[in-house]
Amino acid sequence: MKAEISAGMEIRVTQDKGNFGEQTVNKIIEILLARLLDAERIQVRIKAKLKQLARGEIDAIAIEMSGFLVRRHLRVAQFQLHIGAVAVNIQNAIRRQIEMLHPSEGWLRMEVTQEQLTNSLLAELSPSQQIECELRGDGAIAFSFSTEKERVASYTTKPRINPDGNGVVLERSGVEGIEARDAIAHVAHILSLGDLANRGTRFHIQKIDIEPGKATVKATARIEQFPSA
Repeated sequence: MKAEISAGMEIRVTQDKGNFGEQTVNKIIEILLARLLDAERIQVRIKAKLKQLARGEIDAIAIEMSGFLVRRHLRVAQFQLHIGAVAVNIQNAIRRQIEMLHPSEGWLRMEVTQEQLTNSLLAELSPSQQIECELRGDGAIAFSFSTEKERVASYTTKPRINPDGNGVVLERSGVEGIEARDAIAHVAHILSLGDLANRGTRFHIQKIDIEPGKATVKATARIEQFPSA
């Protein structure tokens, strides 16, 4: 019986100390993902019975990463991807390739800090003025633009999720200047998981939380292949 997967749901993937099969597969997938992805830390936990593993069948996989490179110049603080029942090609796994035999359902959680967003803006947009992105306790995102001498402009917006769940919208009405509009669009793209949608996964964003200094995005996912760089 398949468990229903929803954003934020915890999948129990703890393993018995004596279950050598799960431990081995955990390590194999960790090694493979470390070659496919750029992250400072990767941890993989699976839930499966030994007979299932021999057929490449897994009840659940939890992938947790910190310092995950989502796009050039942006490593996010935390990234979790939980996948439900899945079958993988064992022969390819032995050859150090991960191939899913059919799509699976799951959920993900991404946490990014205001420092990471600010650094991404400065590195990728190469603005003529200083840009700062602030994630506030009232759920708003503030953008400030300044020179060495003075603050030029500031804008505040609160994110909302598109009705179809395919993205996060940051209102840009009243925003003047190409750099300001580009900066807001850049952050909206990141929070919409736009850099991950073309890596074999489709998302339906369910929740976005803005807290002091960090933003957390939660989404359900349909995974057609393991994530890769």
